[in-house]
Amino acid sequence: MVEPIERRERIQVILNSLPDTLRIPLVMCDRDELSYEEISAALGIGLSATKMRIKGGREQFRELYEVS
Repeated sequence: MVEPIERRERIQVILNSLPDTLRIPLVMCDRDELSYEEISAALGIGLSATKMRIKGGREQFRELYEVS
């Protein structure tokens, strides 16, 4: 079983490996719990781009998490 500290470190390493364009919106949504609209306004991008980046970030994160 993976210890909580090891799991957090693994998550951080994977997040850091994502490109900023995916990592930042993903963290703003899942950790900071901002709405899509708030993220869109903060980053100066459209709502659909925000949703696509979060979806892409989650997909890449999941892929990397499964293989690490």
